[in-house]
Amino acid sequence: MSWTLETPDGRTLSVNAWNWRPALELLESAGVLDAETAELLGYNILVELGGEDARRIAAFLDSYLSTAPAGGRVLLDGSVTTEPDTFEFHRDDLARNYSATVEWLTRFRDFCHAATNGFTCC
Repeated sequence: MSWTLETPDGRTLSVNAWNWRPALELLESAGVLDAETAELLGYNILVELGGEDARRIAAFLDSYLSTAPAGGRVLLDGSVTTEPDTFEFHRDDLARNYSATVEWLTRFRDFCHAATNGFTCC
């Protein structure tokens, strides 16, 4: 499953569930997104975020990424690891399959900085 984020001027950013779900958990747990918005963004439906939302996400990620280790991954529970992803499917503990890479979070942050008029997600 994947989502495409799009600004009104046509900029896009694609994300898969493996990166998106931990990113949403991170934003919700930090209070950047409320629980309802984070939940809606987890479905493959049209959700609109305004420019202020995009700026708030970008500002949070600026701060968060300044302390994130290079090559790190944020796991579904919010913890951070530098252990490389083996891409093995963990049937016994599905949460182990999800991690938002620092690389992807950086692209998301940059996208949010550019999304001055907000963006849609679907």
